Amino acid sequence: MIPRRLLPYLALFLVLLGAYFGLTWYQAREENRKTEAKKIFQVKEGEINALVLKRGKQEVRLAKQDGAWFLTKPLKMRADQVTVGAILSTLAHLQKERDLGKSQDLKTYGLDKPTMEVEFTVKDKKRRLVIGSATPGKMGYYAYQGQAPQELLVINSGEKSSLDRPEKDLRDKTLFAFAPDKVKSLTIKIKGAKDVKLAQVGPKSWRWVGREQTPVRGDRVEALVRFLDLARAKSFVNDAPKSLKPYGLAPPRGEVTVVVDKKPQRLLLGAKMGQGEYARKAPAGPVVVTDKDLLAQLTSTLGKLEDRRLWRGQNTAVKKVVWGPPGKTWQGIKEKDAWQITGPGQKAFKEPAVRLEVGLWKLQTLELSHPASPPKKAQGKPLYVLELGDGRGKSLFRLEELGQGKNKEVLVRVKAGDKPETGLIDPKAYQAWQKEMERLTRPPKTPKAAPEPKSKTEK
Repeated sequence: MIPRRLLPYLALFLVLLGAYFGLTWYQAREENRKTEAKKIFQVKEGEINALVLKRGKQEVRLAKQDGAWFLTKPLKMRADQVTVGAILSTLAHLQKERDLGKSQDLKTYGLDKPTMEVEFTVKDKKRRLVIGSATPGKMGYYAYQGQAPQELLVINSGEKSSLDRPEKDLRDKTLFAFAPDKVKSLTIKIKGAKDVKLAQVGPKSWRWVGREQTPVRGDRVEALVRFLDLARAKSFVNDAPKSLKPYGLAPPRGEVTVVVDKKPQRLLLGAKMGQGEYARKAPAGPVVVTDKDLLAQLTSTLGKLEDRRLWRGQNTAVKKVVWGPPGKTWQGIKEKDAWQITGPGQKAFKEPAVRLEVGLWKLQTLELSHPASPPKKAQGKPLYVLELGDGRGKSLFRLEELGQGKNKEVLVRVKAGDKPETGLIDPKAYQAWQKEMERLTRPPKTPKAAPEPKSKTEK
């Protein structure tokens, strides 16, 4: 309960607080009113559906279709949505720096031969801004709005620069127009190599058409699709080339076809140019230079397309793990949120579930560099074993380290299902995985108990 002597102070505080918020609201409203009064056009950027930019005899026209902007003149193609959006935002928030009043003397202000004209349409009503020469000091530009000068004004030079975009800046620089999750198939042709066609069969799952028995790394196909989606044209070289040979596009060095909703998009790849290469969207797009070496990325991905991972199963299905040299193996049994670890000599302790799952995840990164024939001589005990089992005692996967290959690669025999396979794997990756499994054999450190406080008699 507030003492009575404090009530007058509380009342005064509330009055001052109300006055402060009232003044703040009034100042914000006045500031907003002044800002709105300075606006040249009372429009919202989302209401604009057509745009014309004129510089002397040069004219660029854009139109909004199904929520996206397209160039309609001097050529027809998709526009750069970000750049057009910046122009629309400038028009919607464009303010006059100064009013110069009415004047018929347009020549003095460079408005008889304007440096730029902007026309745009809102609900079938056209608006127009004419921009003349720069003011002294070049901090602004003379301008007027409408079909004839009602009054002259000055706009900021930065806003003029935002509106004054060359036609090539307005072009869409994406090489493909698709959503990565909507791609249904991907065909890659590289000169001197066999064509590769990949078809999506499910989320992050792909089929190699014509080689259905070859498992495909779905994650690498998905990464390639995202890479193509992000690829851009660095520069535009020729809108209507008479010949494609100077660019290495007849015939092309490579070709990529992406199918989305049965609509193919084809990109031809030609000779190298700087960090990228010449490219052309088929059948009649402009010749451009790409911002990345797409052909190199395609070649690299195709070389790693086959799924050669030792273990391709689901880690969630694993309930039992046995690993280590024969006769000195460790065993892990999955419980709710931990693994019960038992080692040689029946040492037993618990590990958090995440620690063993890191080992399983690293196992999934191991790949066969290439298949190898089983050793001709009788092989004794393997040097190292790993076995994964489910909750019912069924073996899901088995790995046996058999020795070394010619280049010090690790020779292993793996079995997932009924078919065993022998191959070589990278020794560094294998040793990194083994180290992760070795960490599981060290019991987690328990925090030391705090020493008990000494009694008064002990002090």
